[in-house]
Amino acid sequence: MTQLATPPAPARAYTPDPDPSAVTAAGLAARIPVPVQLPCRLDGRRLEHLSASGYRLFVECPEAWRRRYIAGERSPKNAGMVIGSRVDDALTDYYRHQLQHGEQLPAEEVIDHYQQRWSDLLQQDAERDQIIFDEFDETTARQIGAAALSEALEQLVPQLGEPVAMQRRVEFSLAPGVQWTILGYLDLETHQPQIDGSDAEVVVDYKVKGANALSQIKADRDPQASLYLAVRWREGRPATRFTFAQVLRQNAKRKTTSTAQTHTERTAGQHRATLARFALAASQIVAAYQAFGPERPWGFAEPSHWRCSAKYCAAYGSCAGGSGL
Repeated sequence: MTQLATPPAPARAYTPDPDPSAVTAAGLAARIPVPVQLPCRLDGRRLEHLSASGYRLFVECPEAWRRRYIAGERSPKNAGMVIGSRVDDALTDYYRHQLQHGEQLPAEEVIDHYQQRWSDLLQQDAERDQIIFDEFDETTARQIGAAALSEALEQLVPQLGEPVAMQRRVEFSLAPGVQWTILGYLDLETHQPQIDGSDAEVVVDYKVKGANALSQIKADRDPQASLYLAVRWREGRPATRFTFAQVLRQNAKRKTTSTAQTHTERTAGQHRATLARFALAASQIVAAYQAFGPERPWGFAEPSHWRCSAKYCAAYGSCAGGSGL
């Protein structure tokens, strides 16, 4: 199959921060007020975390964030989401076995395990969210997922390096006394030998996409990449780069499966900016809650944004910023 790839840019020289933890805690708190608490949900439970996906949603559409995290409204999962989740699960199992046993599972065994677990995991998903097989029926989705997994094992995995951690939970607060945390899960962390004999440390996120490969411009601005690289920097062991390892699955227009990698880096200044953005978003969430309450709209996505559409927003028909008036 055809493989698309964006060659990794040469690694920038890293100058250690004298005390990264001080910059991201007291220093950050002095620049941007960090709220002690996040608001409560409508069910009375207080929000305890802010994630990269939650941050992105709030920036793109505050009202969608309110509906999801304050009102507890959950959007249905479509066929593409189910495929992505199952491939993610299978790759996680593959790397877990490699880290625990020091050996790589044959691709056939990984795919067989994927097939065996499909129904059970789908049932677990259905217990949490409504699932709508819109683009494909379930059988077709299962087959497309198997093809995507096979392509990932053949084309992507050999290039991602030696795993050192998978699905690592990272959680930290931005300042002393803050009662909420930034939370994330790093799909994969690897060592990759370089041509010059050096060893690059890479954070990898694998995605199964129906759309085109992620562009370099979008990768360089992606908040997930920014946050996870900032996490490594904050830990005192900065990663060389972040890699989006993508499987471009079949869809109505693309009849074959292919792969792509898009690499991105961040500077120490960008790490600080990322943490500042999360701090400001938390302050804006609290301000919106205080100004509008938990049940009135907080602000809408731009009408031209893909999120503000009947196709991608389950609340579009009832939202005042959509077609709800």
